[in-house]
Amino acid sequence: MASEQYLRAIVPHLPKDIASKLRSLCATPANEVILENLIRIVVGASHDAEASKSIQDQWSTAQSAVQNVLKGLLPPPANHEKKRGREDGEQSGEGDAQQVKRQRTDESVVPSGSNTVPAATGVVAASSSPSPPSEPGKPIFTFHAVSTTSPVRKKVDITIHENAFILKGTTAAQAIEGTVPRSSIKRAFIIPTRGKSKPHWTVILLASDISAEKGKAAVDNQQIIFGVDATSTSVSSTTTYDASGTPTTKSIPKGTEMLSVLKEFVGHLGQGVSVIEPAVDGVFKSALPGTINTSASAASGIPGVEAYRGAKAGNLWFAKEGILWGESKPCEFWAVEDLLGKLDGVRVVGAGAGRTCSVVVARKSTVEVPEGEEDMGDESEFGMIDTREREAINDWIRKFRNLFGRNMVNGTLEPAPEPVKQKAAPAGPVTIRNLMDESDEEDDDFETSISDLDGSERSTDGEDDSDDDDADDDEDAEGEDDVSGSGEEEEDDRMDEDEPLDPKHHPLLRPGAMPKMSKAALEMAVGIVENDFIGSKRDSVEEEDEEDELDD
Repeated sequence: MASEQYLRAIVPHLPKDIASKLRSLCATPANEVILENLIRIVVGASHDAEASKSIQDQWSTAQSAVQNVLKGLLPPPANHEKKRGREDGEQSGEGDAQQVKRQRTDESVVPSGSNTVPAATGVVAASSSPSPPSEPGKPIFTFHAVSTTSPVRKKVDITIHENAFILKGTTAAQAIEGTVPRSSIKRAFIIPTRGKSKPHWTVILLASDISAEKGKAAVDNQQIIFGVDATSTSVSSTTTYDASGTPTTKSIPKGTEMLSVLKEFVGHLGQGVSVIEPAVDGVFKSALPGTINTSASAASGIPGVEAYRGAKAGNLWFAKEGILWGESKPCEFWAVEDLLGKLDGVRVVGAGAGRTCSVVVARKSTVEVPEGEEDMGDESEFGMIDTREREAINDWIRKFRNLFGRNMVNGTLEPAPEPVKQKAAPAGPVTIRNLMDESDEEDDDFETSISDLDGSERSTDGEDDSDDDDADDDEDAEGEDDVSGSGEEEEDDRMDEDEPLDPKHHPLLRPGAMPKMSKAALEMAVGIVENDFIGSKRDSVEEEDEEDELDD
């Protein structure tokens, strides 16, 4: 039978014990059909024509799951890079020299069959940075057939191992496309993707909050970025592994909400990874329309704004933990505790009546600031933001401003730095006496000490007393004031002058006694008075002119 050709074709080539057992089982036609379908599902062929309808309906899903399990169980292919030695000794030596040269120029390329973990594609290794682990360890979780944009732009299977993330191609060869040390990943983000025709999710794994500078090694900031449709458009699967490494594959049917699958993936990253998911409710909501999910119960709105960093387009995502510059590589994150401070951490500039505004985010300096100098921070500007987003951004700043620049100490926020103490403004109207009471610390530099006297003065107070006495004598001599009373009465008068005035006896010192007038009101009052005087003068001149005309 044509439908039984797979089984009958391989039985003669099997070990005798296995072949005899299979022949005994195939004595029953139903068993032969089952064994034939088993071989077909393993090798990737179509089902037997005589298979039942239930088998036919489940064939594609079951076959995909079986293929994924077999990929995880199969050992890597043998290394075939060693060439056959040539008979000619000189030619063999020349071939060895060429092989050495090839190894030097392709140090970053690792054979797919090698047991060592290669460096991630596109990541330049630096001598100061730790090298990837030689052994990835046991597998923990695999997400099959996902589209990645970093470290490679390809559809791969991402497997979380004990010591590394390994990205393998989805082809039969299962070539290793990239590897990232698991210990390097510090943060994970699940954000909605903008610019897609249908809802889409993006997952970002960061090794460092600060993006690598241009021209420098990027090993310290390796990033894994991949995305999936919010609702699966085809059958996919995930695989989990127990302590012994035994895989268990879970099929994901078409039409499944993928957010729960993404949360399961980031849940296997470990406790040392901070998982951040920007939210709309109570955190940030864009003023522009959009949705982050396809379900009817999902909150409408986007927790981010479109912006430009230089000439590169991207999105700023606002979470309670900080701000993420996402999707546009390289990604960067500003945690609230790393922002410069309440006033300069995040600012919105520009706009007014314009159509766009800019957001300036300032991070604490990464280099040590000399003692006594102010930390000016490292600023990053994001422009071309729609002005309608301004109020939402300012609202986020008001909500989380008290967290800017403050770290967590034993689960609690460290106290905020004490502001510079300023004297409280005096109550009531501002008078000359209040202004005289305000002193400056620098005024102490102009006070004369006893050691600076040259002997002609007794003290500063004595000088003041002598000046007062001389002034009194001059006034008595000139006859300008009639001083009555004894010296004791003069001392009482001086004491009264030094005492503060009591508002009970001075109505003008009471709050609200002196109305506040703006400069415009004063100019208007002066103008009215001037117009009255000038107008009366003009009227008299006109009257004189009229009288002269009548006289003529």
